[in-house]
Amino acid sequence: MVMEIFPNDVLMFRESREFSAGEYHVAVTREPLPHTIAGAIMANLYLKGGVDLINYNSDLKRWKPGFSILGVFFAKGGKPLFPLPKDLVAIDNGVVYPLRPREVLGRVIVVAKSEGNETLRFKPAGGFLTLDALTRYLAGGSGPFNPVPTGDVYVLEERVGIGIDRDRRVVVEGLLYRTVNLRVREGVSLKVYFERGEDKVKGIIEEKGMLRLGGESRFATYRFNGDEFPVKVNDRESRLIRLYFATPLIPGGGIREVLKELKIKGRILKIFTGRKIAVTGWDMKAKMPKETLYAYPPGTVVWVEADEPVKIGKPLKAGLMKEFGYGLVLPGVMG
Repeated sequence: MVMEIFPNDVLMFRESREFSAGEYHVAVTREPLPHTIAGAIMANLYLKGGVDLINYNSDLKRWKPGFSILGVFFAKGGKPLFPLPKDLVAIDNGVVYPLRPREVLGRVIVVAKSEGNETLRFKPAGGFLTLDALTRYLAGGSGPFNPVPTGDVYVLEERVGIGIDRDRRVVVEGLLYRTVNLRVREGVSLKVYFERGEDKVKGIIEEKGMLRLGGESRFATYRFNGDEFPVKVNDRESRLIRLYFATPLIPGGGIREVLKELKIKGRILKIFTGRKIAVTGWDMKAKMPKETLYAYPPGTVVWVEADEPVKIGKPLKAGLMKEFGYGLVLPGVMG
């Protein structure tokens, strides 16, 4: 089952570092993290008497609510979009192709292959893949791929304000602040795919309604429907596999620990990733930030040469905070 959320205004998703008018006067959004969306759902559960389903624990590593989220994704026209895999790159003409491994003098290098030609000249690409494109990518498709531009999904919108004396209700000199917010394009929503417990959640907060979303608690509407997670993982047997992190993944150790958890034995050929994401939260009881964890960003790809041919054929979960939508791994083969 899926819960689809429709924002009504700009959204702000930021780290729990200090922000106030004056000295700490700039706040810049990022894309919503899974536990932020889970938090909005739990806030609604709390307001409607679903405290038992929240099962609160101040330790992010051990907190397991009475439901589990598979992942959270942007959707356009009701169709989900997936973060662009980081081993898809743009070559000189701007067309996007997958990287391929080549072993030279005992070292693995990467090349982009387009129309039968291999090149070392490429640059990072951005955007999102549609469901059809992701399915083709996981099946080892050679490209080209046509990502949905980020600007077709959301834009960043800057706003400037000034602090107000709450007692006198007048502006205060020197307390300017600036926020950079996320505004989704028309027809864009957030899809929350559940693994379990969705019937309990829906029974408490009802099939459709409103919730507050983001750092400024903007209102958004939501509705449940019977859609299932649509990605069908390729079940072809192969020794060369790619592990695509569809959502951020918080490792308990390094990448090797992730492979161990996924029960995949083999040699790591390459890791394509970006700057790790700080996963933070606010402890309402202690009135202080929770421990900061760090996640591999969505779109991270790990190339593995398995010890023997493997056939996975299903989505996997690994790392910490899996119940909150982290750690969704979609295995694929390399063409």
